Amino acid sequence: MKKIGIVAVIASLLIVLCASCNKVTIKCGVYGKVTKRVGNWMPGANDPSAQEYPIECEVAVFDSINIHDLQGYWIYWMDRVAISDLNIHEIARTSTNNKGIYQLEIPAGKYSIALVDGDTLLRRSLSGGDGYGWMEPLELFDGELRERNIVLDYAAY
Repeated sequence: MKKIGIVAVIASLLIVLCASCNKVTIKCGVYGKVTKRVGNWMPGANDPSAQEYPIECEVAVFDSINIHDLQGYWIYWMDRVAISDLNIHEIARTSTNNKGIYQLEIPAGKYSIALVDGDTLLRRSLSGGDGYGWMEPLELFDGELRERNIVLDYAAY
C-alpha cells in the first residue's frame, strides 16, 4: 500500500513539473513554440512524408530588420547568413526546451524575430514580412505578451 502511495505522489509531481515547463512566466515579451516542417506538403499534409515536430534551437529578437538592412543579401535564396555580416542589432536570445517552447522578456518596441544558430541567421525561419520590407515584424506595447509560433520550413509545396 505504501508503494502505491509513493508512486502516486511521484506521478503527481511529474505532472505538475511537466505542466510548468509550458507555463508563461514572463511579464512582457514574446513566447511560443518552434517546429520544423519537412516532407511533401502538396497539396496539404496528406503525404506520409509531411511531418511537423517541435525542435530545440535558439530564438533571437533583433531591432526591426528591413530588407535594406541585409546589405545586398538576397536572403530568400540563401539558407544561412552570418549575423555579423548584416547591419542588424540583436536585442535578446534564448533556447527552446525539448518541446520547442521558448519565452523572451523584452520591453515594448518594434522588433524582428528569427531562429539563429550561433552567428548564423536561419533564413527558413523568416517566412514573411509586412509588405513594407520589414522581416518577421513583432511589435509589443507596454506590458504586452505576444505569442509567436515559428516554423523552420524545409517542406516541399
